[in-house]
Amino acid sequence: MNHTELNAADLPYAGIRILDLSQGVAGPSCASIFARQGADVTKVEPRSGDWSRLMGGGRDGMTAMSVSANIGKKAVCIDAGKPEGRDLILRMAERADVVIESFRPGVMERLGLQYERIAERNPGVIYVSVTGFGQDGPARDLPGADSALQAISGMMVMNKDAEGTPRRVGMLLVDASCGVYAAQRLGAALFARQRTGKGGRIDISLLGVTAALQSLSIIDDHLHTGVEKPPVTVPSGTFRTRDGMINLTALRDKMFFAMARVLGHPEWADEPNYATNQLRLERSHEINQKIQEALLKNDTDYWVTRFQEEDVLCAPVLDYPAFRNHPQVVHQNVFRNLQQPGMGDVPLASLPGLDTGADSPAPFLGEHTVEVLQELGLTQAEIDTLQESGVVYARPNHQPDNS
Repeated sequence: MNHTELNAADLPYAGIRILDLSQGVAGPSCASIFARQGADVTKVEPRSGDWSRLMGGGRDGMTAMSVSANIGKKAVCIDAGKPEGRDLILRMAERADVVIESFRPGVMERLGLQYERIAERNPGVIYVSVTGFGQDGPARDLPGADSALQAISGMMVMNKDAEGTPRRVGMLLVDASCGVYAAQRLGAALFARQRTGKGGRIDISLLGVTAALQSLSIIDDHLHTGVEKPPVTVPSGTFRTRDGMINLTALRDKMFFAMARVLGHPEWADEPNYATNQLRLERSHEINQKIQEALLKNDTDYWVTRFQEEDVLCAPVLDYPAFRNHPQVVHQNVFRNLQQPGMGDVPLASLPGLDTGADSPAPFLGEHTVEVLQELGLTQAEIDTLQESGVVYARPNHQPDNS
């Protein structure tokens, strides 16, 4: 295996304390990446919960979205609209190395939880703001969501179908990528703080993420302004077989001619018009049509085996269950069964390059409210009073785990 198994105390962010005020996927998934690498992450939600708890079905506030973005955290429910609630959050921020929020510009200022106020009490804090369009400019107050950013960033046009109709990528690609970019930037900031002792503010926007994520495609588009962009290589695409689909690519001339032999067309090696990739680009439709005709004569497994024997780049087109059961995926322990209360076992991918051996599940709304407030030094009587006044919410019948 290529993973490095570590004990909890040896994880890279052990001892780092993060206060996660964000909602959705982008900010929460950044915090979860740190939680899975040892950070102590406390997620603060309003009584209505993070809106991800309402998306895509599920029950008791547990959905695929809320679980995947909140692995490894503690959950506290506090009403930041009440002075007592804001005071509790400020007390938590005073003890935090990192604060993460993902609201529109101005919201944290209205709540009195902006960077400047927290930094007065905690000068070393690193404050991460995730927004749709940034902190200023004509679009700063617009709602920023994955779908909107895919639309305006060219991503949907890049992913257009054969008829030229733009298509949204069928997952929260912008949000998920934002979580990774934010985690990278936060990791760099923590490293810098270790050298300088200084905290600071980090602004990450979905707008900037969609640009960075598509750098190759955007540069390629710029270089072909005003002309039809040819395929990079021929073939490079998805084809039907007798019983399924296969993705097939020839990166070099040698690979193309090896592919031709497998397809039963060794004569292509003597065809002058197929001699180089540049020549093949001019005849891409013709070549792809001949490849498709040949592939329909046999099954996917047959073609994959034969192409792999000739070192031709190919792969079967699989759905998620087939992917999870792929022999290499199983061998590498890419997925573990996470025992998620309310859901049973769910397949959770390990963080690439790091295998802790286990991850703690995503929390229910208010699951750790009592535990975290006790850590702040509140007595049970004080916590009861806060619950009665609606400042905090604790999940019923929850006993804090003191193990």
